[in-house]
Amino acid sequence: MKGKLTDILHSYRGISLDELSRAPLMNRVDEKFAFPLEKLEFFLLSMLPYYDVLNIDGKVIFDYTSQYFDNADYDFFRDHHKSIPNRFKVRIRTYLDSNKSYLEVKERIKGRTDKNRIDISGFTSSFSDEQLSFLFGQLRKQIELQPVMINNYRRITLVNKHAEERLTIDFDITNGTLDDPNYKKQTLSSIAIAELKQPKLDRNSPFYQLMKRELIRPFRISKFCFGMIDLYDENKLKSNRFKEKKLLIQKLINNSSHASLPSAGF
Repeated sequence: MKGKLTDILHSYRGISLDELSRAPLMNRVDEKFAFPLEKLEFFLLSMLPYYDVLNIDGKVIFDYTSQYFDNADYDFFRDHHKSIPNRFKVRIRTYLDSNKSYLEVKERIKGRTDKNRIDISGFTSSFSDEQLSFLFGQLRKQIELQPVMINNYRRITLVNKHAEERLTIDFDITNGTLDDPNYKKQTLSSIAIAELKQPKLDRNSPFYQLMKRELIRPFRISKFCFGMIDLYDENKLKSNRFKEKKLLIQKLINNSSHASLPSAGF
């Protein structure tokens, strides 16, 4: 599949990392959509007139890996589970193709996402004083953090030709830990997750309209939350409020057909 996707993406106008900065969107609103991976080729062909693709030396599909952190009580995960409107994620994201890593704090504030980051050398189980200062400044309190999961995935990045809008599509999603990177349970490995990032919600977006025509509704899905559910059993992490979402994802995988997904959640 990767070869076929690459061929389609090479039909797009390619843009550089510098050109990508026309839609930085570090503070934004997000809409996510989940669909069977087999639909991705058709969707990419449909979006060709409207988007450019990030292309670095001919490469259009990029490999990412992220290490996520939480405290001993898993408060970040629990805040997601309880749909707390203001909540955080802390991770180290590594761009495997360029071997660059960033320590990132993502804050969800009343429906918007604010992301801040600093350079870091790679995955770690402890932080330097400078890194702790950054974390506590962003989190606005001291929290004892520990690594809780890693995930790996491939990403396509598209940019709207005429609007400040970025679309990322993640697929081949797997999760695990540093000790067990090939964990057996992989809920998201057969689906693609598209995330539409805009300064403010614009439902006239070509991709949004494509999803509407395909009867695919916005779906608040978190790779972090699903990874944690895969890795930790109910005795350690309660996930009952995600039960409906887990069933819908399983239905999406089993049926490989148009699924009607709710907009509330992660």
